[in-house]
Amino acid sequence: MKKIDEEISKRIALLRYLLIFGIIVLHTPHYVPLSETGSGIFDFVKALFQHAIFRASVPVLTFISGYLLFNSQLDLQFKTLLIKKTQTILIPLILFNMPVAIAVYLIQANQLLDYNFSMKLYPFNLATWSDAVLGLFGSPINYPLNFLRDLFLISLLSPLIGFFLRRYVWYGTVIVFLLFWFNLDEQLILRNTMPIVFYLGGMASVQDWDMRKMDRFSPLFLVAFIILCIGTIIFQIENRSFLRLISPLLIWPVASLLVNTRLGGWLVKLSKYSFLTFLAQGPLLLIALFIYQKALPGLPYWVFWILTPIIIAAILIQIYIYSHRYFPKIMNILLGGR
Repeated sequence: MKKIDEEISKRIALLRYLLIFGIIVLHTPHYVPLSETGSGIFDFVKALFQHAIFRASVPVLTFISGYLLFNSQLDLQFKTLLIKKTQTILIPLILFNMPVAIAVYLIQANQLLDYNFSMKLYPFNLATWSDAVLGLFGSPINYPLNFLRDLFLISLLSPLIGFFLRRYVWYGTVIVFLLFWFNLDEQLILRNTMPIVFYLGGMASVQDWDMRKMDRFSPLFLVAFIILCIGTIIFQIENRSFLRLISPLLIWPVASLLVNTRLGGWLVKLSKYSFLTFLAQGPLLLIALFIYQKALPGLPYWVFWILTPIIIAAILIQIYIYSHRYFPKIMNILLGGR
Protein backbone atom coordinates (compact mmCIF):
# COMPACT_ATOMS: atom_id res chain seq x y z
CA MET A 1 0.00 0.00 0.00
CA LYS A 2 1.31 3.43 -0.95
CA LYS A 3 0.90 6.13 1.67
CA ILE A 4 -1.42 8.95 0.67
CA ASP A 5 -0.13 12.32 1.80
CA GLU A 6 -2.20 14.55 4.03
CA GLU A 7 -3.20 17.06 1.38
CA ILE A 8 -4.58 14.38 -0.93
CA SER A 9 -6.39 12.73 2.02
CA LYS A 10 -8.04 16.04 2.85
CA ARG A 11 -9.04 16.51 -0.77
CA ILE A 12 -10.69 13.08 -0.82
CA ALA A 13 -12.47 13.75 2.48
CA LEU A 14 -13.91 17.13 1.53
CA LEU A 15 -15.03 15.89 -1.89
CA ARG A 16 -16.71 12.87 -0.31
CA TYR A 17 -19.03 14.94 1.89
CA LEU A 18 -19.61 17.75 -0.60
CA LEU A 19 -20.56 15.36 -3.39
CA ILE A 20 -22.78 13.18 -1.20
CA PHE A 21 -24.61 16.31 -0.06
CA GLY A 22 -24.88 17.07 -3.76
CA ILE A 23 -26.53 13.69 -4.29
CA ILE A 24 -29.24 14.73 -1.80
CA VAL A 25 -29.80 17.88 -3.87
CA LEU A 26 -29.82 15.75 -7.01
CA HIS A 27 -32.55 13.50 -5.62
CA THR A 28 -34.72 16.16 -3.94
CA PRO A 29 -38.21 15.81 -5.48
CA HIS A 30 -39.86 16.58 -7.73
CA TYR A 31 -37.86 15.30 -10.68
CA VAL A 32 -38.42 17.48 -13.73
CA PRO A 33 -37.07 16.23 -17.10
CA LEU A 34 -34.53 18.57 -18.63
CA SER A 35 -36.76 19.07 -21.67
CA GLU A 36 -39.56 20.32 -19.38
CA THR A 37 -37.50 22.89 -17.48
CA GLY A 38 -39.42 26.10 -16.92
CA SER A 39 -38.33 29.57 -17.98
CA GLY A 40 -37.88 31.09 -14.51
CA ILE A 41 -34.59 31.74 -12.72
CA PHE A 42 -35.35 29.14 -10.05
CA ASP A 43 -36.18 26.56 -12.73
CA PHE A 44 -32.80 27.19 -14.33
CA VAL A 45 -30.90 26.98 -11.03
CA LYS A 46 -32.69 23.77 -10.02
CA ALA A 47 -31.97 22.20 -13.41
CA LEU A 48 -28.35 23.36 -13.27
CA PHE A 49 -27.74 21.54 -9.97
CA GLN A 50 -29.90 18.48 -10.64
CA HIS A 51 -29.10 17.84 -14.29
CA ALA A 52 -25.52 19.08 -14.49
CA ILE A 53 -23.38 20.15 -11.52
CA PHE A 54 -24.17 17.30 -9.15
CA ARG A 55 -24.25 14.75 -11.96
CA ALA A 56 -20.51 14.85 -11.34
CA SER A 57 -20.97 13.36 -7.85
CA VAL A 58 -21.04 9.65 -8.73
CA PRO A 59 -18.23 9.81 -11.32
CA VAL A 60 -15.87 11.65 -8.97
CA LEU A 61 -16.71 9.31 -6.06
CA THR A 62 -16.13 6.35 -8.38
CA PHE A 63 -12.77 7.77 -9.48
CA ILE A 64 -11.77 8.12 -5.81
CA SER A 65 -12.94 4.55 -5.08
CA GLY A 66 -10.80 3.20 -7.92
CA TYR A 67 -7.81 5.22 -6.77
CA LEU A 68 -8.12 4.00 -3.16
CA LEU A 69 -8.74 0.34 -4.04
CA PHE A 70 -5.68 0.05 -6.25
CA ASN A 71 -3.61 2.13 -3.86
CA SER A 72 -4.35 -0.52 -1.21
CA GLN A 73 -3.49 -3.29 -3.74
CA LEU A 74 -6.63 -5.18 -2.73
CA ASP A 75 -6.97 -6.39 -6.30
CA LEU A 76 -3.97 -8.67 -5.66
CA GLN A 77 -5.70 -10.36 -2.69
CA PHE A 78 -9.08 -11.54 -3.95
CA LYS A 79 -10.17 -13.27 -0.72
CA THR A 80 -9.41 -10.15 1.32
CA LEU A 81 -11.06 -8.02 -1.35
CA LEU A 82 -14.24 -10.11 -1.25
CA ILE A 83 -14.44 -10.03 2.55
CA LYS A 84 -13.77 -6.30 2.75
CA LYS A 85 -16.17 -5.27 0.00
CA THR A 86 -18.88 -7.54 1.40
CA GLN A 87 -18.47 -5.80 4.74
CA THR A 88 -18.15 -2.24 3.45
CA ILE A 89 -20.55 -2.30 0.50
CA LEU A 90 -22.80 -5.38 0.25
CA ILE A 91 -23.94 -5.56 3.90
CA PRO A 92 -24.84 -1.83 4.10
CA LEU A 93 -26.60 -2.20 0.74
CA ILE A 94 -28.79 -4.97 2.15
CA LEU A 95 -29.36 -3.41 5.57
CA PHE A 96 -30.46 -0.06 4.15
CA ASN A 97 -32.69 -1.61 1.50
CA MET A 98 -34.48 -4.16 3.65
CA PRO A 99 -36.33 -1.71 5.99
CA VAL A 100 -37.43 0.36 2.98
CA ALA A 101 -38.69 -2.78 1.23
CA ILE A 102 -40.63 -3.84 4.34
CA ALA A 103 -42.13 -0.35 4.70
CA VAL A 104 -43.21 -0.29 1.05
CA TYR A 105 -44.70 -3.78 1.41
CA LEU A 106 -46.80 -2.69 4.42
CA ILE A 107 -47.88 0.52 2.71
CA GLN A 108 -48.98 -1.33 -0.42
CA ALA A 109 -50.59 -4.19 1.51
CA ASN A 110 -52.70 -1.82 3.60
CA GLN A 111 -53.12 0.89 0.92
CA LEU A 112 -51.79 3.51 3.32
CA LEU A 113 -50.53 5.96 0.71
CA ASP A 114 -51.52 6.91 -2.80
CA TYR A 115 -48.00 6.86 -4.17
CA ASN A 116 -46.52 5.11 -7.18
CA PHE A 117 -43.44 3.36 -5.80
CA SER A 118 -40.76 2.11 -8.19
CA MET A 119 -41.56 -1.52 -7.28
CA LYS A 120 -44.66 -3.52 -6.46
CA LEU A 121 -43.66 -5.51 -3.38
CA TYR A 122 -47.14 -6.67 -2.39
CA PRO A 123 -48.03 -9.46 -2.81
CA PHE A 124 -44.68 -10.99 -1.91
CA ASN A 125 -42.59 -12.28 -4.79
CA LEU A 126 -39.09 -13.60 -4.11
CA ALA A 127 -37.61 -12.42 -7.41
CA THR A 128 -38.98 -8.91 -6.98
CA TRP A 129 -37.84 -8.74 -3.38
CA SER A 130 -34.37 -9.98 -4.29
CA ASP A 131 -34.18 -7.21 -6.85
CA ALA A 132 -35.47 -4.66 -4.33
CA VAL A 133 -32.92 -5.60 -1.67
CA LEU A 134 -29.89 -6.47 -3.81
CA GLY A 135 -30.53 -4.67 -7.09
CA LEU A 136 -29.96 -7.88 -9.05
CA PHE A 137 -31.38 -6.61 -12.33
CA GLY A 138 -31.83 -2.89 -11.71
CA SER A 139 -31.95 -0.18 -9.07
CA PRO A 140 -32.86 -1.40 -5.56
CA ILE A 141 -35.87 -0.03 -3.71
CA ASN A 142 -33.67 2.53 -1.91
CA TYR A 143 -32.84 4.01 -5.30
CA PRO A 144 -29.66 6.02 -4.49
CA LEU A 145 -28.00 2.75 -3.50
CA ASN A 146 -27.72 1.63 -7.12
CA PHE A 147 -24.29 3.28 -6.82
CA LEU A 148 -23.27 0.70 -4.20
CA ARG A 149 -24.72 -2.10 -6.28
CA ASP A 150 -22.57 -1.10 -9.27
CA LEU A 151 -19.52 -0.34 -7.14
CA PHE A 152 -19.61 -3.79 -5.54
CA LEU A 153 -19.68 -5.50 -8.94
CA ILE A 154 -16.92 -3.30 -10.32
CA SER A 155 -14.81 -4.00 -7.23
CA LEU A 156 -15.16 -7.74 -7.86
CA LEU A 157 -13.81 -7.12 -11.37
CA SER A 158 -10.79 -5.25 -10.00
CA PRO A 159 -8.34 -8.21 -10.19
CA LEU A 160 -8.98 -8.35 -13.94
CA ILE A 161 -8.80 -4.58 -14.20
CA GLY A 162 -5.58 -4.60 -12.19
CA PHE A 163 -4.04 -7.13 -14.57
CA PHE A 164 -4.46 -4.71 -17.46
CA LEU A 165 -3.43 -1.68 -15.40
CA ARG A 166 -0.12 -3.30 -14.46
CA ARG A 167 0.72 -5.01 -17.77
CA TYR A 168 -1.33 -3.67 -20.67
CA VAL A 169 -2.67 -0.36 -19.43
CA TRP A 170 -3.62 1.15 -22.81
CA TYR A 171 -5.09 -2.07 -24.17
CA GLY A 172 -7.15 -2.22 -20.99
CA THR A 173 -8.25 1.39 -21.47
CA VAL A 174 -9.59 0.62 -24.93
CA ILE A 175 -11.30 -2.61 -23.80
CA VAL A 176 -12.98 -1.04 -20.77
CA PHE A 177 -14.10 1.99 -22.77
CA LEU A 178 -15.60 -0.01 -25.64
CA LEU A 179 -17.18 -2.62 -23.38
CA PHE A 180 -19.00 -0.19 -21.11
CA TRP A 181 -19.43 2.97 -23.18
CA PHE A 182 -21.45 0.98 -25.71
CA ASN A 183 -23.23 -1.06 -22.99
CA LEU A 184 -21.93 -4.37 -24.30
CA ASP A 185 -22.25 -5.65 -20.72
CA GLU A 186 -26.00 -4.95 -21.01
CA GLN A 187 -27.40 -4.66 -17.45
CA LEU A 188 -24.39 -5.88 -15.50
CA ILE A 189 -23.38 -2.31 -14.61
CA LEU A 190 -26.24 0.20 -14.67
CA ARG A 191 -24.10 3.32 -15.19
CA ASN A 192 -21.94 2.85 -18.26
CA THR A 193 -19.36 5.47 -17.25
CA MET A 194 -18.68 4.05 -13.77
CA PRO A 195 -16.24 1.29 -14.82
CA ILE A 196 -14.42 3.74 -17.08
CA VAL A 197 -13.78 6.34 -14.38
CA PHE A 198 -13.03 3.54 -11.87
CA TYR A 199 -10.37 2.31 -14.29
CA LEU A 200 -9.10 5.88 -14.61
CA GLY A 201 -8.81 6.18 -10.82
CA GLY A 202 -6.97 2.87 -10.74
CA MET A 203 -4.66 4.10 -13.47
CA ALA A 204 -3.84 7.20 -11.42
CA SER A 205 -2.75 4.94 -8.55
CA VAL A 206 -0.99 2.12 -10.40
CA GLN A 207 0.79 4.46 -12.82
CA ASP A 208 1.71 6.71 -9.89
CA TRP A 209 0.29 9.91 -11.33
CA ASP A 210 1.24 13.18 -9.71
CA MET A 211 -2.16 13.99 -8.21
CA ARG A 212 -1.28 17.68 -7.88
CA LYS A 213 0.20 18.23 -11.31
CA MET A 214 -2.87 19.93 -12.76
CA ASP A 215 -3.66 22.03 -9.69
CA ARG A 216 -2.15 25.15 -11.26
CA PHE A 217 -4.91 25.03 -13.85
CA SER A 218 -7.69 24.60 -11.26
CA PRO A 219 -9.35 28.03 -11.87
CA LEU A 220 -9.45 27.25 -15.60
CA PHE A 221 -10.93 23.80 -14.92
CA LEU A 222 -13.56 25.35 -12.64
CA VAL A 223 -14.61 27.78 -15.37
CA ALA A 224 -14.66 24.96 -17.93
CA PHE A 225 -16.84 22.79 -15.68
CA ILE A 226 -19.31 25.60 -15.03
CA ILE A 227 -19.53 26.45 -18.74
CA LEU A 228 -20.06 22.77 -19.57
CA CYS A 229 -22.86 22.54 -17.00
CA ILE A 230 -24.57 25.73 -18.12
CA GLY A 231 -24.34 24.60 -21.74
CA THR A 232 -25.93 21.28 -20.79
CA ILE A 233 -28.99 23.14 -19.46
CA ILE A 234 -29.24 25.82 -22.14
CA PHE A 235 -28.98 23.34 -25.01
CA GLN A 236 -30.94 20.65 -23.10
CA ILE A 237 -28.36 17.92 -23.60
CA GLU A 238 -30.10 14.79 -22.37
CA ASN A 239 -27.14 12.46 -22.83
CA ARG A 240 -24.77 13.50 -20.05
CA SER A 241 -22.31 10.61 -20.43
CA PHE A 242 -19.56 12.98 -21.62
CA LEU A 243 -20.13 15.22 -18.58
CA ARG A 244 -19.88 12.20 -16.28
CA LEU A 245 -16.77 10.97 -18.04
CA ILE A 246 -14.81 14.21 -17.93
CA SER A 247 -15.99 15.54 -14.55
CA PRO A 248 -13.39 13.67 -12.40
CA LEU A 249 -10.57 15.20 -14.45
CA LEU A 250 -12.02 18.67 -13.86
CA ILE A 251 -13.28 18.39 -10.28
CA TRP A 252 -10.18 16.72 -8.79
CA PRO A 253 -7.84 19.71 -9.40
CA VAL A 254 -10.64 22.17 -8.57
CA ALA A 255 -10.83 20.63 -5.09
CA SER A 256 -7.33 21.97 -4.43
CA LEU A 257 -8.91 25.44 -4.20
CA LEU A 258 -10.82 24.32 -1.09
CA VAL A 259 -8.25 22.27 0.82
CA ASN A 260 -6.68 25.07 2.86
CA THR A 261 -9.82 27.16 3.31
CA ARG A 262 -12.21 27.35 6.24
CA LEU A 263 -14.94 25.75 4.11
CA GLY A 264 -12.59 22.94 3.11
CA GLY A 265 -11.63 22.27 6.72
CA TRP A 266 -15.30 22.15 7.68
CA LEU A 267 -16.08 19.68 4.89
CA VAL A 268 -13.16 17.46 5.99
CA LYS A 269 -14.62 17.33 9.51
CA LEU A 270 -18.02 16.40 8.10
CA SER A 271 -16.58 13.58 5.99
CA LYS A 272 -17.18 10.94 8.68
CA TYR A 273 -20.92 11.52 8.32
CA SER A 274 -20.90 11.06 4.55
CA PHE A 275 -21.64 7.32 4.28
CA LEU A 276 -24.66 7.38 6.59
CA THR A 277 -25.87 10.48 4.76
CA PHE A 278 -25.64 8.63 1.47
CA LEU A 279 -27.29 5.44 2.75
CA ALA A 280 -30.26 7.06 4.48
CA GLN A 281 -31.08 10.03 2.26
CA GLY A 282 -33.58 8.23 0.00
CA PRO A 283 -36.24 7.34 2.61
CA LEU A 284 -35.89 10.74 4.30
CA LEU A 285 -36.42 12.54 1.00
CA LEU A 286 -39.61 10.57 0.47
CA ILE A 287 -40.81 11.37 4.00
CA ALA A 288 -39.98 15.04 3.42
CA LEU A 289 -42.09 15.00 0.24
CA PHE A 290 -45.08 13.50 2.08
CA ILE A 291 -44.79 16.11 4.85
CA TYR A 292 -44.58 18.89 2.30
CA GLN A 293 -47.59 17.66 0.35
CA LYS A 294 -49.82 16.82 3.33
CA ALA A 295 -48.81 19.22 6.08
CA LEU A 296 -47.18 22.19 4.32
CA PRO A 297 -49.06 22.65 1.05
CA GLY A 298 -48.79 26.43 1.31
CA LEU A 299 -45.00 26.44 1.57
CA PRO A 300 -43.39 27.76 -1.62
CA TYR A 301 -41.74 24.91 -3.47
CA TRP A 302 -38.44 26.76 -3.82
CA VAL A 303 -38.21 26.96 -0.01
CA PHE A 304 -38.84 23.21 0.26
CA TRP A 305 -36.20 22.48 -2.39
CA ILE A 306 -33.52 24.61 -0.71
CA LEU A 307 -34.18 23.61 2.90
CA THR A 308 -34.82 19.87 2.49
CA PRO A 309 -31.21 18.79 1.73
CA ILE A 310 -29.89 20.97 4.58
CA ILE A 311 -32.41 19.60 7.09
CA ILE A 312 -31.82 15.99 6.04
CA ALA A 313 -28.04 16.39 6.27
CA ALA A 314 -28.36 17.96 9.73
CA ILE A 315 -30.71 15.20 10.95
CA LEU A 316 -28.36 12.46 9.76
CA ILE A 317 -25.38 14.09 11.47
CA GLN A 318 -27.28 14.02 14.74
CA ILE A 319 -28.37 10.41 14.16
CA TYR A 320 -24.75 9.47 13.52
CA ILE A 321 -23.52 11.19 16.69
CA TYR A 322 -26.26 9.71 18.89
CA SER A 323 -26.02 6.21 17.40
CA HIS A 324 -22.24 6.01 17.65
CA ARG A 325 -22.44 7.13 21.25
CA TYR A 326 -25.06 4.60 22.38
CA PHE A 327 -24.98 1.83 19.74
CA PRO A 328 -21.40 1.73 18.41
CA LYS A 329 -21.40 -1.99 17.54
CA ILE A 330 -24.66 -1.78 15.59
CA MET A 331 -23.46 1.30 13.72
CA ASN A 332 -20.20 -0.43 12.93
CA ILE A 333 -22.15 -3.19 11.18
CA LEU A 334 -24.60 -0.85 9.46
CA LEU A 335 -21.85 1.36 8.07
CA GLY A 336 -19.50 -1.44 7.09
CA GLY A 337 -16.88 -0.67 9.69
CA ARG A 338 -16.67 3.02 8.83
